[in-house]
Amino acid sequence: MYDFPGRIKFLKIFFAVVFVLFAGRLVDLQILRHDAFAEEARIQHQKRSIIPARRGKILVRKNSFSTEHTPLATNNTLQMLFVDPIVLAHPTYNPNLPLESQERGNPARAAELLAPLLINAHCDKIDGCRIKTDPTEWTAVERSIVEVYETELRQVFEEVERRRVILLTDTSPERALEIETRRIPGIQMEGSQVIANPTVIRDPAQGAESLAPLLGTTAAKLQPWLERRPKRYVEIVHKIVPTVSEKIQELKKNPEYAALLRGIQLRDEHWRFYPEKSLAAQVLGFVDNEGDGQYGIEGRFDFELRGQTGEIFGVASAGGKQLFGKDLGIRRAEDGSDIVLSIDRVIQGAVEKILAQDTEKYEADFGQIIVVDPETGKILAMAHAPTFDPNEFGDVFTTYEISREQEELDREDEAFNQRIPTIETEEGSLYRYFNVWGPAVFRNKIIADEYEPGSVVKAFTMAAALNADEVTPQTTYNDSGPVEVDEFEIKNSDEEYHGTTTMIEVLSRSLNTGIAFITQKMGAKMLHEYLQDFGFAQYTDIKLDGEAKGQLEHWKDWEASELVTRGFGQGLTASPLQVAMGFAALANGGYLMKPLLVEAVLDPEGDKELFEPERIRRVVSEETYHTIKAMLLNAVEEGTGRGARVWGHSVMGKTGTSQTYKKGEALTGDGTTIASFAGFGPFEKPRFVVLVKYDYPKYSPWGSETAAITFHRVADFLFDYFKIPPEK
Repeated sequence: MYDFPGRIKFLKIFFAVVFVLFAGRLVDLQILRHDAFAEEARIQHQKRSIIPARRGKILVRKNSFSTEHTPLATNNTLQMLFVDPIVLAHPTYNPNLPLESQERGNPARAAELLAPLLINAHCDKIDGCRIKTDPTEWTAVERSIVEVYETELRQVFEEVERRRVILLTDTSPERALEIETRRIPGIQMEGSQVIANPTVIRDPAQGAESLAPLLGTTAAKLQPWLERRPKRYVEIVHKIVPTVSEKIQELKKNPEYAALLRGIQLRDEHWRFYPEKSLAAQVLGFVDNEGDGQYGIEGRFDFELRGQTGEIFGVASAGGKQLFGKDLGIRRAEDGSDIVLSIDRVIQGAVEKILAQDTEKYEADFGQIIVVDPETGKILAMAHAPTFDPNEFGDVFTTYEISREQEELDREDEAFNQRIPTIETEEGSLYRYFNVWGPAVFRNKIIADEYEPGSVVKAFTMAAALNADEVTPQTTYNDSGPVEVDEFEIKNSDEEYHGTTTMIEVLSRSLNTGIAFITQKMGAKMLHEYLQDFGFAQYTDIKLDGEAKGQLEHWKDWEASELVTRGFGQGLTASPLQVAMGFAALANGGYLMKPLLVEAVLDPEGDKELFEPERIRRVVSEETYHTIKAMLLNAVEEGTGRGARVWGHSVMGKTGTSQTYKKGEALTGDGTTIASFAGFGPFEKPRFVVLVKYDYPKYSPWGSETAAITFHRVADFLFDYFKIPPEK
């Protein structure tokens, strides 16, 4: 007998439970989680379009006699060429028809047409270059280069399916070995990367089942990556100069080639552009492929330069199109600010040319020159060699492979520069940089490198002693031989000694024994204070990232011998910028100036943030200024700085030769020193300070035979440029 009342009661309870569950779900969706779902719906129905901001320019003076500025960094619109291999292979491509039944194109012919053009995509002249498309005009070398490039293009154009899919990077060695052991068709290891070739995977489902546990994912997620798919978008060349892109457009419009090149397209791209190429590259830095400023001004002022992107937002249709007029909103883009530098374009260009020539002549690893206006502290030039082109910053990473045998031979060869880097990959392959030093050329060594300045510091030590009335130019001491201090002997660099010697001769002949005499009269505390007053071991706040502070131990920690060596520039470190600003104080009447590189930040609304010359402190008196200036003039006219003399003009300066060390031992011989010269001119109211520094010159270890000669060339140019009449 059936229990109808019991069944009815059960159904009532069942439906009541179901009702409660649905009601609870509705409360959860419509009340408790209403705001979250409403926001998700708003996002789905709202379309946002980004409005890019214009990156600010970096400007410099055209020359010192003009108020006009010219950009060293600006923005440019160039085109990128991309290809749809399917359309290139099938000009009338219809996705609803099998490929084998569709009209065939001619990718090989397309590669033949484009190779002579695209090989010139990055011509030196942004506004045009000579392009040879007639094979009869090619030299044998040009023909070979074009043919190789054409082969590469043809391979890309004819590859209509994905053949290389990166499934995982940074795979552990144990996992990589297990994947290789499985021998899954179409799957291979390249270093720590797991690579799939879908064209040889016959059963993607089975492959996914086998591989998924090894990659820490599910077969369902992995299978789509293993399935055969056509390639629809391949980027070929970026930053195509207008001359080349215009010729490609002409080909596409030509009825003879229009169908053939249907799969070839050009698209505008906005790029950072440096019209003067490598000029002041280490000062400027560059903008990377992600749009971020790196190094130099581009890095330090990235926020100010990049501005703020804007957007257009409103309701979108089911097809994703924006419905204008319906809840439409616009947030305008804010363009970046312009940065105005104190660099003089003419001086920068001339100094870079001289430095490049002399760095090669003196066989130095690196060379640097800084030019400063001593009255204002303005940086007029900051040059490096070797350098790089910020437009093609990626070129510095280009390498070539060398054999291990060659590496071993080079490292055993005393004539080989052991500082040249070699890169070893995880697989054991060896590479070197085409530019020798790789990304080291990005570094602004003038502000970021610390070095022992050597004998240029004698100018500061002498100025301090004069200012403290410890000596006068006519004060004498007996230069009878090495000076014993602690367990050390302080010798003159040429190991010659001159009997009764004045302070004028100490600076002129760069005598270490004379500096020992002076520093022992001054004492550690006084010397330390003066070196600090000249700016040693202090940040200058030049508004560039990566500035070195330098090292100068507290005077209480000095041994007796260290008091002497600090006086002639050993045992302390400084940046070339600090040394140059110290010499500016000797050239402007005794005032340490703050280096002025950024003169203004100009925002798009017309507001300006201006930076004025700033005196930090007075270091020496006016009387000391005149005295040390005369002594430094004698050091050039009669002493070790004779190579810096400029006919008809008076220049003041001091040579420097700094030892370098390996495992605590001083190195000797050519290619082991830092050679420098710091000086200024003219005698009456000096207009410029110049510091020249060479790292490891092989031509000669001495600053007097390398850096002083380069100073002469720079000073000769500056006298002419500033139209300073001869004094003699």
